[in-house]
Amino acid sequence: MRRVRGGLAMVLVALLALVGGTAGGWFAGHTASEHQVTTSKVTVKRISDTFSGSSLDVAAVTAKTEPSVVSIVSTIQSTSDGGWGGGDQAGSGTAAGSGVIITSGGEVLTNAHVISGATSIKVTTNDRRSYDATVVGSDTSADLALLRLDGASGLTAATLGDSTSLQVGDDVVAIGNALALEGGPTVTKGIVSALNRSIQTSEGGTLSGLIQTDAAISSGNSGGPLVNAQGEVVGINSAVATSSSSVAASNIGFSISIDTVRAELPKLRAGTNN
Repeated sequence: MRRVRGGLAMVLVALLALVGGTAGGWFAGHTASEHQVTTSKVTVKRISDTFSGSSLDVAAVTAKTEPSVVSIVSTIQSTSDGGWGGGDQAGSGTAAGSGVIITSGGEVLTNAHVISGATSIKVTTNDRRSYDATVVGSDTSADLALLRLDGASGLTAATLGDSTSLQVGDDVVAIGNALALEGGPTVTKGIVSALNRSIQTSEGGTLSGLIQTDAAISSGNSGGPLVNAQGEVVGINSAVATSSSSVAASNIGFSISIDTVRAELPKLRAGTNN
């Protein structure tokens, strides 16, 4: 039988859902300016990037980042029920998610839960080219995976930013394959709501150093980028809080910081698989 993999996990008091699976089935011309804010006691200096005088030009950010965002569809085979239905009969399903191209030769970052249990992986780029993908390395404890697109070359790699420079209140944009909707990635805008969050997944693991954002993140966004006003990837979207009968949750999403990703990359490239 054929059913769709959900890929949602419960974490913390609220239901924090890993957003890998979906039903049915991520600037040119910016200038840097220095702003100085003075109080009675201290002078705070920070650098912010602008597009045509605006703190965040979503269209410009999207134009820079979207060519590096891919949709991922994994085929999963099941030999037991495992929540799929059908008793002990074998079955198959699909899980949809997102990814970020990080090298022109076809390295793609995504979440480990997006490709968990996959027997085959198809990746579609923003210009509608389709590739078979192989898993180079996967670390479920960090919820990160590195894919390689077979036969890919000349792809547009994303610009990776510096998550340590983020401050609460900074504008961010989330881009990804939300709900596996046809017609290209979904783009949503929000702010950095909090930094250095830790959440516990239903599998018993802990994700730490997370970026919390109120940018809308839905099933299928998982593995896609969280982007700053410069069009730099500062996080990999991974989880979202959902309401239960006793707990209300709204606009609470979590992204793995890009600095955490950088620290994990050597292990993923070496073939880590756990």
